[in-house]
Amino acid sequence: MIKKLGDDQVKFNLALSLHAANDKKRSQIMEINDSNDLLSLTDALIYFHEKTKNRITFEYVMLKDFNDSLQDAYELAEFCKSVPCKINLIEYNPIGDKLYQKSEVEKVDAFATFLESKNLIVNVRRSRGKDIDAACGQLANKMQV
Repeated sequence: MIKKLGDDQVKFNLALSLHAANDKKRSQIMEINDSNDLLSLTDALIYFHEKTKNRITFEYVMLKDFNDSLQDAYELAEFCKSVPCKINLIEYNPIGDKLYQKSEVEKVDAFATFLESKNLIVNVRRSRGKDIDAACGQLANKMQV
C-alpha cells in the first residue's frame, strides 16, 4: 500500500505507527509485522520517499520497560537512517489493562535526547486529558464498556 501511495505521488504526509524498531518487539504489539516486517517496510518507505520526496513521520508510543530503553532508541535511530523522517514520541495512556504502563518522564527525555544526538527530528507528545480519562484511546475504551 505504501508503494502504491508513492506511485500515486500523494501530496499528504505519511505518518506510520512504528512503536518498535526490531521485529520481535514489533510483532508482539502489531500483528501486521508478521506479514510486513521491518525490512519490507523499509523498502516500501524508501520507494515512497523516492517517488514523493516527502518526509515520513514515525509515531512511537513509549511503553514502560518494553520499548523505552537506550537500546530501543539506538535501534530506532538505525531504522530511521533509511529515509528523511521525524519522530513523534507519544506518552502511553493506560486504558485499564495491566500489560503496559506509561514510560517514566526521565526515560522518555533520555530517549529523545539520544535520538536528537543522532540528528533526528523528535517531538515528545505529552498526554492531555488523562485526569478525566479523555486522553487518546481512553475515551473509546470507556464507551465500549
